[in-house]
Amino acid sequence: MRARATAAVVFAATMALAGFLLFLVQPLLAKYLLPWFGGSAATWLVCLLFFQLALLAGYAHAYALTLPFALPRQVAVQLGVLAASLILLPITPAEGWKPQDAADPTWRIVALLAVTVGLPYVALAATTPLLSRWLAHLAPSLHPARFFAASNLGSFAGLLSYPFLFERLLSSQAQTLWWSWGFGLYAALFAACGLMTLTRATPAEKGGNGGRMSLSASAGRDPLAAWLGLSALGSALLLATTNAVTQWSAVIPFLWVVPLTLYLASFVIAFGVSRLYRRAAFAAAFLVLAGASLVPDPPETTASFVGQLVLQVATLFAGAMICHGELARLQPSPVRLPKFYLAVAGGGALGGAVVAVLAPLVFSDYFEHPLLLAVTGALAASLIVKGTSAGPRWAAPGLASAAGLCFLAGLGAHAWREVAPDRTLVERVRNFYGVVKVVREVDAESGQASLVMQQAGVDQGAQSLSPEHRMKPMCGFDSGSALGLALTYNGKRRADTAAPLRIGVVGLGAGMVAAHGRPGDTMRYYELNPAVLGLVDRHFTFVRDGKATTDVVLGDGRLVLERELAEGKAQGFDVLVLNAFRGASPPLHLMTKEAFDIYLAHLAEGGILAVNFEFEIFEMAPLHRGLARRLGLEVGWFDPKDGEGCEEAISWALFTRDTSFFATPRVKARMSAWRDGGRLPDIVWTDSDSNLLAIINWRGP
Repeated sequence: MRARATAAVVFAATMALAGFLLFLVQPLLAKYLLPWFGGSAATWLVCLLFFQLALLAGYAHAYALTLPFALPRQVAVQLGVLAASLILLPITPAEGWKPQDAADPTWRIVALLAVTVGLPYVALAATTPLLSRWLAHLAPSLHPARFFAASNLGSFAGLLSYPFLFERLLSSQAQTLWWSWGFGLYAALFAACGLMTLTRATPAEKGGNGGRMSLSASAGRDPLAAWLGLSALGSALLLATTNAVTQWSAVIPFLWVVPLTLYLASFVIAFGVSRLYRRAAFAAAFLVLAGASLVPDPPETTASFVGQLVLQVATLFAGAMICHGELARLQPSPVRLPKFYLAVAGGGALGGAVVAVLAPLVFSDYFEHPLLLAVTGALAASLIVKGTSAGPRWAAPGLASAAGLCFLAGLGAHAWREVAPDRTLVERVRNFYGVVKVVREVDAESGQASLVMQQAGVDQGAQSLSPEHRMKPMCGFDSGSALGLALTYNGKRRADTAAPLRIGVVGLGAGMVAAHGRPGDTMRYYELNPAVLGLVDRHFTFVRDGKATTDVVLGDGRLVLERELAEGKAQGFDVLVLNAFRGASPPLHLMTKEAFDIYLAHLAEGGILAVNFEFEIFEMAPLHRGLARRLGLEVGWFDPKDGEGCEEAISWALFTRDTSFFATPRVKARMSAWRDGGRLPDIVWTDSDSNLLAIINWRGP
């Protein structure tokens, strides 16, 4: 009895630790790689796809291992896999994987993860299927569901501990080292489980057919298509929802973890507490929630941000409960469970591939999200009819119709935004870095037409189509803006108003900064997304008609500037403009102390660093002040709401060591008070410690 209890504890601890490491490493490595690939939301989707594929490989490995081998051989093979995995530790990604260009990095990320953590992850994924089968030989009376619960508990702990514990306390490199030590502990525990299996199994189990899975026993007419389809739909909903959330909010681990946690919770409830799944209730809830989630525009305030986040993840949870609740009802007998779990893992990988790989090739926008909601909605409506058949004859069609109308209303509102008459789509391009549009807009008051570049519902710059205003930048980028002040009153121009400037710009947008160029000036753009450059070449003339000599370098601005320093090519910019913040999510890696060290190394003496950031959702003042104090800079905040003619806030922070710049009368007159009144404590982000949640503006506009 004591031996069985000991085995149960060791096996449960091993499964729990495996689940913990499986789900901890996902946000851990994605956060590590995020700055390498421009802070793009797609980085997380590709990472998630890789881990789904690796999970499938782990399940397939466990399934295949139990087919031909008796227990001793199974233990020996798996211990050999673990030994090989230990050789690959630690899982710290090598610097050589950093991209050298702006090409689509999807398969580069997959290859990087395969080399870095592939084999350890496959070994972890095979843990629960293997140990559950081995434990059945040691203690047949122990219910396997308890050990799956231990694995799920570890998975939840791994996911939730990352944003609230590991991300806050450890640097990214330290996180990879701690995870590697955790894997070493797991390997020791697994070896103990293998030893118990070998020493306590009966002679019959050690030889003959002991421990093998019978092919004939697993044969039968299984609903394989339903297993694959339901699991694929749930997985695709997870990735599409996460993509939607991070496109209009922020690319941070917290917003990765919340949807993934609810997705995992739906699995646990559907398979562990199946009585909580009520088919008609969840189906109706999904239709109403999905319809509501399709209506709102991208959030502009913290309240709308939180509200939309809650709505999106609630919709995901209801949809995942439908998929996994129906999947649980199709669960086969225990002898066929390995095949079932392998099919579920295969469906998960299939759904991930549809969203992360296929959708960007097929759709020019994120159409997969409403399409998946529509497919799930059709399933939900059919389940309402099926699930309420015991009530009055009118109940099922009535409930399905009411909930369906809510969904159709939301879908109609979403479709109307695509064909809204105030903006006509000119061109739209989608790639790894997102969806970029050019739309034609007509001002209701003046009747003037302009072309606007958009990403994630946020304008990236505009150009008037009238010849007399064609080279005039929009408000916030004009000569009276903070950008105009930096170019007009920097030390070099104050000494000689005709002096040529060397200007650097991180983020091309519509190219409006080029309108400020004078003859003799040189301007160097750094643009991550090749699609932006293509749209500028085809639709906007700021760069082409600007008077400065201009070139555009493709690649992440920080990485390219860092590489130029390593090559001894400091640019000596008189003004360096950071204009990569006007999408829906700010790239954190551009606002760390290490990033500012790179910028300052490229600035000429007395040069100015101009940082554009405008969202009411985030309070940047503590970060700007903290960085300035840490680096010995002067910083001023310029908010055009204090000026004239700006309908939307496009705020700038100007950093310089030239204190006389801020004493210039025109500059001094245009400076604004910090939005927080200087009350919030200053903060400094580093590459190993940056947390976007710390600057959320909970006070409102």
